Amino acid sequence: MIITKKAILITAGIILGAALLFAAPAIYDVALRALYGVKPGVTLEGQLVEGLLEEELYDVVASLAESFYVEASNASWDWQTGEITPEVVGQVVDVQSTVAALLSAPARSEVRLVTVVVLPSITRAHFQPYYRGPASEPRLALMFNVDWGDEFIPALLEVLAHADVTVTWFLTGRWAQQSPELARAIAEAGHEIGNHGGWHGLPSEMSRDEVARLIQEGEDLILEATGQRPQVFAPPAGDFTEETVAVAAEMGYKTVLWTVDTVDWQRPAPTRIIDRVLSGLVNGALILMHPTQPTLEALPVILDHLEARGFQCVTVGELLAD
Repeated sequence: MIITKKAILITAGIILGAALLFAAPAIYDVALRALYGVKPGVTLEGQLVEGLLEEELYDVVASLAESFYVEASNASWDWQTGEITPEVVGQVVDVQSTVAALLSAPARSEVRLVTVVVLPSITRAHFQPYYRGPASEPRLALMFNVDWGDEFIPALLEVLAHADVTVTWFLTGRWAQQSPELARAIAEAGHEIGNHGGWHGLPSEMSRDEVARLIQEGEDLILEATGQRPQVFAPPAGDFTEETVAVAAEMGYKTVLWTVDTVDWQRPAPTRIIDRVLSGLVNGALILMHPTQPTLEALPVILDHLEARGFQCVTVGELLAD
């Protein structure tokens, strides 16, 4: 049998074609990873991930994420000892952001998991009464306790709107139920709504369950009237005990008292209210007022002085934010 040169070439071509046919997927995979995969030498938490494609990375990151997960937990009060168990700040891995970081990482770089902090809703800060906010900046909060005084509230809202100032209105639940339109107007004007209790009772004379009912009833009625769930609690008459604060904290509230009491419920002259506020001005001040005629007359002057002295008015929630 004579093997011609032509036959040899044909056979070689067939063999080469078959080899290329079988090698094509591997060549395609290498090219795909070079174009779209993680660059050479890139590691994630010390693990080499070069060449991995996006869908493969999701599995790798999700697997590593389990060991980096920390469950958030709230601070709590021990009713036997009065001791506070601190909160635990949680952590979860942002898988999508981590994958994106890997795909954009330069060659031979070290990438860490992208984590997100999960804050507990109740911290140690909830288990203390506040007479003043942080003193690091010239910020303060104006507060209006409301269980009466409907006739002056619309005008007070106008003064605040004209000055572009937001404050915190601590409403009793019974007032919000009796005057839902006014309560809603306060909320719709952009002000913070605080909880002044369901009624104007004295927490120090109540049991633990009664204090919880005082706060919960206030919350329910305020939420129904305004659509806003309060996060700060001003005990009626400023009356409280250590247990009052603990009950409020367990319900997610910070208990707020005051730095400056205008005592405007006694209807002093507007100048007396102005003097009390200006003489007590400090960074972080919590200034207590009520909806009265003298307060309405004093408020524009107070706001002008605050602006002139460089103070920024914020809500209580903003001032006491963790």
